[in-house]
Amino acid sequence: MKQLTIAALCALSLNFAFAAGEHDHGDHGAAKQYAFGSPGQDSAVSRTVKVSAGDDMKFSYTPPLKTIKQGETIRFIITNTGKLAHEFSVGDAASQRAHALMMKKMPDMKHADDPSAVSLAPGETRQLVWRFDKAMSGDVIFACQVPGHYDAGMKTNVPLATK
Repeated sequence: MKQLTIAALCALSLNFAFAAGEHDHGDHGAAKQYAFGSPGQDSAVSRTVKVSAGDDMKFSYTPPLKTIKQGETIRFIITNTGKLAHEFSVGDAASQRAHALMMKKMPDMKHADDPSAVSLAPGETRQLVWRFDKAMSGDVIFACQVPGHYDAGMKTNVPLATK
């Protein structure tokens, strides 16, 4: 009876975990393609940028992020300095629109297996390594798509300079 009770509790906790919205974009191996770049490798990082995500609905970058060169790989070290949950996602205009729609449907989702986004609890620090290896029309957009945050200004557009 004790084993049955433990098994039932485990199954119930799994249901709550899935209801919380573990978010992945499927297969992120070589088969997954992004229009705005690709997951980066630590060995190819050309610069590191520290990002602060705060409850003022702004990202701050150290050093400042004014342009990105096509072909470079950047390690972003993101810290949530606020008391609210935040996220940091990289994309183009189309991917950020799609991401926003998904977040509205599942506002508590966590980016467990998405190399282009990280979810951050208050006080948490995570990293994202991205290679900007594709030509894009428009800017690279960094955003927090927690419902309401993007609309409040939690986004940064950065030009992609071609080689």
